[in-house]
Amino acid sequence: MLKHFLLSVALSGAVCAFATEGVNEMATQLFGSEEAEKRVSDGVVFIDGCFLRGPYSVTREGNVILVNGQIASRFKVEAAAAKAAAERAASAGAADPGLGERGSEGRVSDEEGETIGSEPTPELDASGAASGGGTKPSAIEAKLAKQKGGGSIEERLAAKQRAKNLKAESSKGAFNQEATPADPMALFEEADYTYTPPSKPEPKAVPYVRPAAQKSMAERAAEAKQKDAAATQKAMTVQESAEEEAEDEEIAIEEFDDLTEEEIEAYTKKFAARREQIEKALNADGMVLLSSASSGLKIVKRPTMWKFIPQFEALAKEKNASKLVGKWGKVVPPAYLQKMFDQRTESLKNMKTLLLRIKREQREAEKRKKSRL
Repeated sequence: MLKHFLLSVALSGAVCAFATEGVNEMATQLFGSEEAEKRVSDGVVFIDGCFLRGPYSVTREGNVILVNGQIASRFKVEAAAAKAAAERAASAGAADPGLGERGSEGRVSDEEGETIGSEPTPELDASGAASGGGTKPSAIEAKLAKQKGGGSIEERLAAKQRAKNLKAESSKGAFNQEATPADPMALFEEADYTYTPPSKPEPKAVPYVRPAAQKSMAERAAEAKQKDAAATQKAMTVQESAEEEAEDEEIAIEEFDDLTEEEIEAYTKKFAARREQIEKALNADGMVLLSSASSGLKIVKRPTMWKFIPQFEALAKEKNASKLVGKWGKVVPPAYLQKMFDQRTESLKNMKTLLLRIKREQREAEKRKKSRL
């Protein structure tokens, strides 16, 4: 009897250790924990692209949500003050990228108007300008004026002023600016309202024929093949981008310093709402896609899940994930589809019971439909 008791204690300790592995103790103390109200036998759960066999028990430890004791979602935790400081530093770096390299040498003095640590700003000799009354051109300007063939500075300025006056007079115009006392309608005396017929007659209307209707069947078949090849190439490109996104997945940051009581309360409500959302989706027999490294969540409703699971079984037998991404890339993120394809062997092994249940329910639905007819 004692041996059985010790064995049960050891097993329970092992389960608890597995359930809390990867969970920050500080997060559990700050945000608390939640137990599952009941085990859900419906629904489908994928964690990091791998299918998890039901029934499901959704619990929470701090900022981590677990499904059947396995980490399924991890939230980012950061104090608002630290986040604001990081954003200010980032904006300052973006506004002046070389500030970090220059250090204190890039600062400008408010008093002297020069860079700190530099030589004194040289001052220009203003004696020439003072002696000439401030309007006499310098020797360099006079030399340049002579080289360009424009005469002296005074002549060029006079010509510029004449051109300016001429432009101002031209903009005013001189045509019927004022009505004559005898005829108030004289402003419109030179208006021409006569109709001038076109020099050539307009061409006859030609009925529009679609370009596709003018092509032969061979040309249409060739264009269809080209479109199929382009769609396949696009699917391959999406697959490559999905692989790159999967490699660059950002891990949730956990910084519990400087958190205020209001922030802790807000985080706790947010985590509890997410756990409840996952449990509600499973009760509705939906498909839930989760990532253990971030708080990413995708919920697919039951009708779509019934179509996806059988097709996933068939598309997982392909050599790559291009057809899977091309078929379901608008419903499920391509990066996650790539993960599901990579984990297809383990997922299909655990999906046998689920596939049988879906096929059985589909047959029953067909029978009910026929009986109503």
